[in-house]
Amino acid sequence: MKVLLSGATGFIGGHLRPELEAAGHEVLTVGRGANSDFDWSDEGLKCGVGAVDGIVHLAGESLFARRWTASQKAILKSSRTETTRRLADLATELDKDFLITASAVGYYGPSDAENLTEEAPQGGDFLAELCGEWERAADLARQSSVRVATIRIGVVLGTDGGALKRMLLPFRLGLGGPLGSGKQAFPWIHIADLVRLFRYTIENKNTSGVYNGTSPNPVSMGKFAKTLGRVLHRPAIFPVPSFVLKLLLGEISTILLTGQRPIPKRAMEAGFELRYPHLEPALHELLDGK
Repeated sequence: MKVLLSGATGFIGGHLRPELEAAGHEVLTVGRGANSDFDWSDEGLKCGVGAVDGIVHLAGESLFARRWTASQKAILKSSRTETTRRLADLATELDKDFLITASAVGYYGPSDAENLTEEAPQGGDFLAELCGEWERAADLARQSSVRVATIRIGVVLGTDGGALKRMLLPFRLGLGGPLGSGKQAFPWIHIADLVRLFRYTIENKNTSGVYNGTSPNPVSMGKFAKTLGRVLHRPAIFPVPSFVLKLLLGEISTILLTGQRPIPKRAMEAGFELRYPHLEPALHELLDGK
């Protein structure tokens, strides 16, 4: 198949593109850089969507790009909702086969509930509101013949991007530890499993709706820190107090100090199998010998 991919140079997109190409798919990209096949102009985007069978949309302003001022919150929303809406409109107009979009488990809001499935209600904080608007931006395509799937992504573990990359230096120096109380949930997934889930939704015509892109075994932040320290053969006894994170990051710190325990119920029921469902083997695969 021919797939139009946005966010191809990002952490997830940088892994997804070679995964799809290795499986025999042709990947064309849309972005702002000179190396993209199409740009975000109206003409460029229409040409890009017209040239492919379907779309995978990952692009959006990083949540950690800068402090969440009112203007930055507007950018976070518009960078997701406007691009999603434009792609959904074109996918509908040009009768594309599928539109696969990203979202985040922040949709559920801070929660201590065990085993959150895709049917769990939307939360009420800013991130939940952002995710809800992001997902609803594809409604026009959902109401058409386009197959739409949304993957609510957890904390993606990889050594070349995301949260784990930022944590490795202090842990390797023996200065690592949990963030905040350590009791908050840490809904993780290995990068290889996430890109395989995206590929699965592309290739399987029976997939649509929402899928949690997480391991079926979420852990607490404290357990994650302890496990990472054990894998690296380093102590994990230096917690970062909540007030420090709030001082440094402002409202963004809520992402790190609260969490959810979602499980990928719909993906597993559909027959998708994760290679790394448990944290310690996942970390060993990523870090051993590196």
